[in-house]
Amino acid sequence: MTDPMTAYLPAGAEELAGTRLLCFHHAGGGASTFQEWQQELGPGVAVLPVLLPGRERRAGEQRFTRMDALVADLDRSLGPLLDEAPYAFYGHSMGAIVAYNLTLRRAARGRSLPFRLMVGAYPPPHLLAPITEALELTDDQLARWMVDIGGMSEVVLAYPDWVKAALDLLRDDLLVCQSHELPGDRPLACPIDVFAGADDPLLPLARVSGWAEHSTVNCRLHTMPGGHFFIQESSFVFLRTLASLLSRRPSHYLGAG
Repeated sequence: MTDPMTAYLPAGAEELAGTRLLCFHHAGGGASTFQEWQQELGPGVAVLPVLLPGRERRAGEQRFTRMDALVADLDRSLGPLLDEAPYAFYGHSMGAIVAYNLTLRRAARGRSLPFRLMVGAYPPPHLLAPITEALELTDDQLARWMVDIGGMSEVVLAYPDWVKAALDLLRDDLLVCQSHELPGDRPLACPIDVFAGADDPLLPLARVSGWAEHSTVNCRLHTMPGGHFFIQESSFVFLRTLASLLSRRPSHYLGAG
């Protein structure tokens, strides 16, 4: 029987030394999004890509379409690792709202929180996300939309079977985003770092400031060159900023209180 933690994380994740950085991928994406990060961030950081069901090595597994069910499973599966040592989260686009909801669930349960919640390319959780509007598009329109925002290569459009598989995955992930419930007045007792692309067509910078309402500690905005996928377009600048933030790990580990 597969260890639930190993299903989401690389094998041996609990044995890795250094600051643990759990990374949550965008809608339609997978753990391969973060494959270059370990080399760039160095041995002081253990990069742990979180792989959701239904893609890459988990392609045969049923995908989640509800945020509450996904986050409950993440908390149950990753909880033993998160309870034992300091960790940080980075989530990109859909991954941002998943990481936020996982942190919110752990806070409600009195469990340890990330010493930094880092989110990218997503509006604050009390606002509706524009990416969910893509669910109304036809397959042709959705494929073109993905190409336009940098989430799919134009080359892929020549292979209908690949496009169909990618769009089916994307639609299920967008349902997860759509099912996110507005959080109410429940700010988190951990700092939030927000990353936004200066030219992101889905997220005007004016909408990002609202993340500050969701932390009782502090919230900082980091504007990156590029669009919705600035983590690829400006990877050097982004990862250098990430490394600097991760180096400021507190000397002691605070829980949810």
